[in-house]
Amino acid sequence: MACQALELAMAGLYEELAALHDYDAAVARLWKKTAREEMNHAAQFVLLIETMFDMVSATLADPTTLDRVRRAIENTVEEFSLRPPSVREALVAAIDFEESMSALHADQILVFTSPQCKRLLAAMMAADRGHVAALRAALSKLG
Repeated sequence: MACQALELAMAGLYEELAALHDYDAAVARLWKKTAREEMNHAAQFVLLIETMFDMVSATLADPTTLDRVRRAIENTVEEFSLRPPSVREALVAAIDFEESMSALHADQILVFTSPQCKRLLAAMMAADRGHVAALRAALSKLG
């Protein structure tokens, strides 16, 4: 599924940033924590496919857009491995990606036959959005 691939690409970005910024324990912890959260998002998509797929009546996402965003993330990982970003640059890039992806979360792009499914998925996704706030807080601490 394209949405799962996006989440895995973001996890890869955060894992790369954790390795690049391993000299700063607090920043590396933030990157690792966020990578785990993205892996959880990917697992949620698998759960969705396995348990609620028959309740999805339509998909509002354009597969071309999903693929373009995934490729942009992967290109950024490659670029960062060649030219490591500062912590500030990395945080700004991560926040930009997260903001562009917020409209691509499953609760935004899937139409369910059951309102209960929509509410369940919205609650799952809302519980995982705290990492954007953590990234913003880290950026604010840099001054």
